[in-house]
Amino acid sequence: MQWGVMPPEQIGSQKRTRTLGLNSVTRQFNELAVPGLGGVKYVKPVFLACLGIQVAQQVRDLGKHVNNLQVTNAIEALACYLGYKENNWQPNRRLRGITKLRAPKNTTYDTFSAAYFYVTQPMRMSTVQALPALGLVNSKGERFNNFRLSEQGADLVSAGCAITKINVTNFLTQWVLGLKQLPHHPYQLTRVLAPHIKLDTMALAIFRQALLSGNETAVIRRKAILEWVKYAECKAWKSWQRPHCIDASHFNDLKSGAYFFALRDKALGLLNVIEVHILGLQSKKLKLSAKLPNGIQDATTLLRQAATAFLALSYDPTCNKEATMFAKSCAQQSDIAVIQFLVEKDEVVLRYIEQCILPAAAFGDPDPVHSEPDNKTQHFAPNISYRVPNMYQLNRDFEGKEDDTDE
Repeated sequence: MQWGVMPPEQIGSQKRTRTLGLNSVTRQFNELAVPGLGGVKYVKPVFLACLGIQVAQQVRDLGKHVNNLQVTNAIEALACYLGYKENNWQPNRRLRGITKLRAPKNTTYDTFSAAYFYVTQPMRMSTVQALPALGLVNSKGERFNNFRLSEQGADLVSAGCAITKINVTNFLTQWVLGLKQLPHHPYQLTRVLAPHIKLDTMALAIFRQALLSGNETAVIRRKAILEWVKYAECKAWKSWQRPHCIDASHFNDLKSGAYFFALRDKALGLLNVIEVHILGLQSKKLKLSAKLPNGIQDATTLLRQAATAFLALSYDPTCNKEATMFAKSCAQQSDIAVIQFLVEKDEVVLRYIEQCILPAAAFGDPDPVHSEPDNKTQHFAPNISYRVPNMYQLNRDFEGKEDDTDE
């Protein structure tokens, strides 16, 4: 089985990324929850990614050397630019880059494809696993630049562009080649490209078909989650009760994953509490030989409780029981042993030397420390794989519903 990439673990700055060596475990739990979905939350970015791949191939066929990544990023940037113009530059969760896109020097491909013109994490990144897993591209590897549209991917592009009389792929090909300029009134192009304007029924049906076809085991789980998210009871999660559409093994994977993600978040929370404390020390050094501050003790206790809760499940589907090994280290009775273990797993923001916690390379910009989540209504269990609520949002696309304001 091939595990996918999970964007929600991404932290704003690459310099601050703390993995604690848990990337593999995280990918496994997410893949077990909803196989092959990657970070896809809306259908439109998948369409834009397929469109970019098709345009890049057409440009190469005409003799210009471009790669899928740069062309797709430029088209996505153009799509968001048109979207912001259409909605009078109002923030929208389906659009990105409002600051950078507001005043381009011109609307040429060279401008929109330039380094640093658009966001560092485009929506395209969320599609890298889903495109081959759902059969929308053919690929010999996992690199976006190696993707070529499959027949199903080409059908998605064709259906998504069918709402306008202009040939969108040919126009964009000419735009990339520098032979076409953006029209003064790009209404038709905006309807096709703007991420906040949903795809029409036929294009959505093609994506849904892709979602529910392919590897049998993966399809069974994706179909089960899609059925689950339609339930009215998903409006307010109350307890871990298995829905009839989710089989026992799948349900255990979902629950184990949620307990593990809670554990991981408590571990990161403890490291943030330690960093905040060290920031306030003149010496910038926390001596573990001295009594630990109450805040750090409290965070360590919460972590130990999360580790104990995970271990109490007695269920770990990860390779070599990696999740269990991490949990056992976090469940140690000695606060100092737990802290030393985590800091040695970190080495990005904090480092351990001779019974002291010291700043490392990325020290000095701690994430906010939250005690507990607020009490707003939740559709699903706390800490469940982000792919489950993403499937919930995809289903809203399929059913033509507005975005959920409680996301």
